[in-house]
Amino acid sequence: MYSVMAGSKSVIENLGVPVILRSFFQSVKQGKRFWLLMIVLLNLPIASVFIAPKAIAQEKLQDFDYWASLCSSLVKSRKYKEAVEACNQAITLNTNEPIAWLERGDAMVGLAMYTEAVVSYDRFIKLQPDNSGALAKRCGALNELERYEDAIASCELALRLDQNWADASPAMVWYIQGALLKRAGKLAEALESLELAIRSNPNYSLALTERCDIFVSLDRAADALQDCDRAIKVNANWGHATPAIAWKTKGKVQNQLKRFDEALFSYDKAVAIEPTNAQAWAEQGMILWRLGRYAEALASQEWALKAKEKYSLALANSCAALNQLRQYKEALAACNSALQEGDQQWDYLGPAWAWDQRANALNGLGKYEEALASANRAIALQPSQASFWGNRAATLWALGRFDLALSSTNQAIALNQNSSTAWFNHGRILASLGRTEEALKAYDKAIEGDANIGSQIFLADIWTNKSALLWRLNRFQESFMASQQALGINPKSDTAWFNRGLALMSLGRNAEAANAYSRAIAIDVKNSDYWTGRGLALLALNSNADALVAFEQALKLNPSQTQATINKAIAIERLKPKPVKP
Repeated sequence: MYSVMAGSKSVIENLGVPVILRSFFQSVKQGKRFWLLMIVLLNLPIASVFIAPKAIAQEKLQDFDYWASLCSSLVKSRKYKEAVEACNQAITLNTNEPIAWLERGDAMVGLAMYTEAVVSYDRFIKLQPDNSGALAKRCGALNELERYEDAIASCELALRLDQNWADASPAMVWYIQGALLKRAGKLAEALESLELAIRSNPNYSLALTERCDIFVSLDRAADALQDCDRAIKVNANWGHATPAIAWKTKGKVQNQLKRFDEALFSYDKAVAIEPTNAQAWAEQGMILWRLGRYAEALASQEWALKAKEKYSLALANSCAALNQLRQYKEALAACNSALQEGDQQWDYLGPAWAWDQRANALNGLGKYEEALASANRAIALQPSQASFWGNRAATLWALGRFDLALSSTNQAIALNQNSSTAWFNHGRILASLGRTEEALKAYDKAIEGDANIGSQIFLADIWTNKSALLWRLNRFQESFMASQQALGINPKSDTAWFNRGLALMSLGRNAEAANAYSRAIAIDVKNSDYWTGRGLALLALNSNADALVAFEQALKLNPSQTQATINKAIAIERLKPKPVKP
């Protein structure tokens, strides 16, 4: 056709076509009318020159090779939905041609429709029983369906046959087998399989990443980092995954090594590559929570929930962040959603984590009996978690059940001698029982413990409580020094500023005390005790008018503030005009 169109002018002239027809040819565009006229003029058979579009479409509809090729091309382009449609069309034309079934299985895996994928692979294997590649892919799909025994059998058969691998490979089977063994908790065997996968294909990023993750579980951080870094550098053979999985796993290693800034960077890389990776967002949020960056932690969990709306782990983590932000009502709602409406996808702590944080939310709302029930549920599910026993102790302490509370903190300490939370709660309970020297020793243990790792906001709280206890023991200079330690860590602690004020007043340093109370008020303007403290310091300085203002503000906030009531009367009395002597 191209040659006819290209030489149309000379042909027309040689045939002596009238001028009117020549102008017609010039005015008509290259459409159907033009070609039909050319056929008539040149006396050519119509079938050999022109095929109507409808006829072409009909021919394609009946062309198995066309649809099979399109199916394969779309799978390679990761356009899985369109690929399934093309594969289905090919299969309709020829149900006994195996390649379309294999490609359909690959497309179904791409859509995470693993049951359909297995069906397709089974049809292929029925037509080509000795194909190792299809058995390997079937193994992978069965793994995703958690049909582990069937998956292992399929993998083993693929390795035994060892032929016709196509775009699969023995390395892929060793990788899947390693992943299956890891899930079964057989980590040594899993490492052996992954070693074979990597030996078979040294550039197998996915296998390197899986081995990196196992090394994390075995506390072999150096080996883990080496594998994750190599996976990222090689950047090949990811299967249906992306490099995000290696960055996420590397973040886990760095978190284990307490290299938190580096871990956050790795998680940033993971979510930049794969913004819908809910697990990466949730794990990043937990690191931010550990660092005391609670608002950022909550934001990360919100991104996780955008990616996976009913993600139980992200809902429980949101509850934990909201508890630290003292938004207890919202925290309780998040924990309830995690337990009642969530997808039950959890980290290693399982639903016990949500029950524990639910208890903390209920504590914040003053619902201590309900909190105790939740804390008991958390411990029943995960009795080896020290923090759960420590949080239960705090609830029992709030209920005034001090002996049971002490028993709970003792259990927490037995499980984790380095738990600052357990020692802190132990100290608070001992202080409530009047066992002050023991309480001070418990606070010292808390200060030496794991509060020094990650967020040190909690460490500031321990120093603040120690300061208050020392003040009660009339050890004012030590109390002042402890408050200084707290403020050095967290200068935004209103309680630490208040304790500093108490210590300074007891040391006779009233002007400094008044300033310390002012700093506490600047952080929490609605605390009547802070206003009362400022009033007392000003009264000691004989600044009676300012003291009266402070006492009045304290009583507006809390009419039952006894010290404010008593000392307001003193300030008023001092401000009365002195009687003039006759």
